[in-house]
Amino acid sequence: MAHPADPLRWRKRNGLTQVDAASLLGVSQPYLSLLEKGARPLTLELRNRMKTSAGMDPRKSSDDLFRAQLSALAYPGFAHVPRCRSRPRPDTLLLTVLARPDADARVVEALPWLVATFHRQFDFGSLVRQAKLQNLQNRLGFVLQLAAIDTPNGLLAIRELERARLLREDTLCWDSMPAATRAWMRANRTHSAEHWNVLTRLRAEDIHHAA
Repeated sequence: MAHPADPLRWRKRNGLTQVDAASLLGVSQPYLSLLEKGARPLTLELRNRMKTSAGMDPRKSSDDLFRAQLSALAYPGFAHVPRCRSRPRPDTLLLTVLARPDADARVVEALPWLVATFHRQFDFGSLVRQAKLQNLQNRLGFVLQLAAIDTPNGLLAIRELERARLLREDTLCWDSMPAATRAWMRANRTHSAEHWNVLTRLRAEDIHHAA
């Protein structure tokens, strides 16, 4: 029987690719690869996710779960969605969605609202550390800046992410974006998205549409 704390054996036992396994665990595929090689520590939170996500189909469940979790947090855009049984940690949910190569656009649109509504509850130190480990600092920095947070911890987090900003171009959870769309996004994105080198059409006004 595979040991529950062995990411590689857990993934193989469940017949998952690295991409699908990373999706279920809420981490990036490169980060999962490092976990499987023992180059990154396996946290208690990830151990728990491994226990609870076995047997799930990530292609059918991840976005549904995100919608249910956002509903549990009273996001107006998903008020019609049945709530998940347990209320998620907002900062954990934020990072989990940001780690997805591809996510439902409506879920991604909810992220600035998530930050604006719950940022006073965030553990920014842990959030920034995990973002750096998974190369998500551009995505996270863009979303934090878009939400216009003004607390000392939030502003410090943005400054730390600024110092670690990556030069490579990224998307906001739409890595399968067609080439033509990428070109359009590159030419029409906001100054903030350009600064964080993220291809997205998300704008500040989008955080108010469901309020």
